[in-house]
Amino acid sequence: MDEILVDDVDDVRWLTLNRPTVHNAQNTAMLEALLAVLEDTHRRDDLRALVLRGAGPSFSSGHDLRESAVNPAFAEAIRTADGRRRWERRLFVRPVELLEDLPIPTVCAVQGHCLGAGVMFAAAADLVVAADDAVFGSPVVTALAVNDAEVPSFAWELGVRRAKQALWFDERLDAAEAHRIGFVNWVVPADRLTATVEDVVRRLLAVPAETLALSKATFAFMQDRLGRRDTARYHFVNHVLSHQTEPAQAAAAARRAGRAG
Repeated sequence: MDEILVDDVDDVRWLTLNRPTVHNAQNTAMLEALLAVLEDTHRRDDLRALVLRGAGPSFSSGHDLRESAVNPAFAEAIRTADGRRRWERRLFVRPVELLEDLPIPTVCAVQGHCLGAGVMFAAAADLVVAADDAVFGSPVVTALAVNDAEVPSFAWELGVRRAKQALWFDERLDAAEAHRIGFVNWVVPADRLTATVEDVVRRLLAVPAETLALSKATFAFMQDRLGRRDTARYHFVNHVLSHQTEPAQAAAAARRAGRAG
């Protein structure tokens, strides 16, 4: 099965996360494929918009926590802090940056679970359309005892205090609250999600491509001046270091023991 489906319809690229039976948990194969297709999208000058969505009941439940048990290369890479840094920088961070840096408008369609790394991709998109059953959050701090990689995404999109509440206590945001605080642009019935995204794309295509690209460049410049990218770089090092703490190592050992049992 292809972990990423790519459907180019005229000048719009539709990317679909395609592990529906596990709520599109992001494993290495999916992230490798996503990295490749986003690099290809950057090289294309004939595309006007990109849509990122998930097959099945959820957009994405985050990173696949079973990866170390089924992927020897991943297990070997994360034995050291530097190995984890290099692995995560390439497959966890770089695809998000590529999505964020595209000069064309990007739309994220979210239904069901949007957790952990799923939030990072949603936050990197220009516009977010959520089904009314969408739920946003991350269990990483509470379940893994790790300084969540999603801290910058939550803080920028939710505000610092609401981000602390969501991450430190694993409190989920429903679609209505996510809309109220400005994390998503539209909330629609689940059976209208695709039709609404198609309408949003049509409206984007009515704006000249160069105008949108220049506008995106100004938004990006503004956020960089506010420190968004620098904060992300600092936090990534902090996040990798947190995996080496005693509580995080104990939580990882408990998960491995549970899988072995």
